[in-house]
Amino acid sequence: MSNRREFLGAVAVAGSAAGLVNFAEQARGQRSAGAGIHDWHAHWIGPTVVKLMSQRTASPRYVVRGNDVFSMNRGSGDPPANARPQSATWFDVDLRLRELDRTGVEHQVISWVGGAFEGSLKPEEARPIWRAQNDDLAALVKAHPSRFSALASLPTANVQWAAEELERCQSELGLLGATLPLDAFVTYEGAKSLAPIFAVAQKHRGHILVHRGVADASIPGELPESGATNPYFGLPGSEGGGRGRGAGVVGDYPAARTSLMTSTHLATGVITLALTDFLDPYPDVTVQVAMMGGSIPYVAEQIEFAEVESGKPSSVKNLRRVYLDTGQSGRGPRGVALAAKVLGADRILFGTDFGAQTSIAPYVEAVRSAEISASEKDLIVSGNSRALLKSKGVRAV
Repeated sequence: MSNRREFLGAVAVAGSAAGLVNFAEQARGQRSAGAGIHDWHAHWIGPTVVKLMSQRTASPRYVVRGNDVFSMNRGSGDPPANARPQSATWFDVDLRLRELDRTGVEHQVISWVGGAFEGSLKPEEARPIWRAQNDDLAALVKAHPSRFSALASLPTANVQWAAEELERCQSELGLLGATLPLDAFVTYEGAKSLAPIFAVAQKHRGHILVHRGVADASIPGELPESGATNPYFGLPGSEGGGRGRGAGVVGDYPAARTSLMTSTHLATGVITLALTDFLDPYPDVTVQVAMMGGSIPYVAEQIEFAEVESGKPSSVKNLRRVYLDTGQSGRGPRGVALAAKVLGADRILFGTDFGAQTSIAPYVEAVRSAEISASEKDLIVSGNSRALLKSKGVRAV
């Protein structure tokens, strides 16, 4: 080593790696004893969806070459020579099961962000794809009931049809609930427009995952995370006022601005769900906001300060009306610790964004290294999940 700092850094990395190995080994042992990690934020695309998307001649579509799947959002020809296929973690169940075994994950709640096609396909074109994905999810759960549960994909372009599809998914297919796009929850009126979906979820004591995603333009007050909102965060809007992210300006730091935009957008969704009366008619619906609800654990104190100064009682306790998860940008150890302090560890679900992410290990390490108690870590990685699944009538775990 060239200096003391490099030496100490190497020791720290080695120690962290050793800790992760021990934590993973412990989790694998627990899984074999029926007490392993539970992952509530994971994505998968079913084989029927791949088939349907590969039969399309216009964008968006898939092109399948052997075992590779290429996502084509432009043009009708073959993928460019330098194109990279989507990661197999989106599709390959055997690969997924090996990763779950390797990292000690006993059970995974699978979803698919159907919002990826919201607005890019006409509703009549998209409807067979939504149904196919939900059927494929049900088949996956039936084949591996102890390893997987699933959440339906629903559109927001036709809320009544989405409510009917959720009824089918919960009463006939046995899915836990559904995934809905964050953009619909940025405003109170947007959330209220989804009342028919939540009424069905209430009937079946369903679970709703609010994940980053585009809602249909017909949702009142809908504010997309990208496009027109970019200038507020110092990012230029996309060309033509569309929903793609602006490229930024040379010399600027758009990655940091994008992180700020995402964390604010997520926090706004939590405010709509937890601090308004929207969920009052749905006491039996459990709601999960992805990626630790963005910046909500950080701004909760400021919300409380403002309430105290205006003579209002604190509403921060109402943040416990939702669950947060550790998926992708929610996996920072300091963020996990702060969220556990603000909301309570019993309101945090372990999540990995697996599918979009190719490794579960960093998410395990994040919880392992968070400065919270062992009992709080146990709640996050499996305890909360077991209680939640039991409340949904899942007996396979």
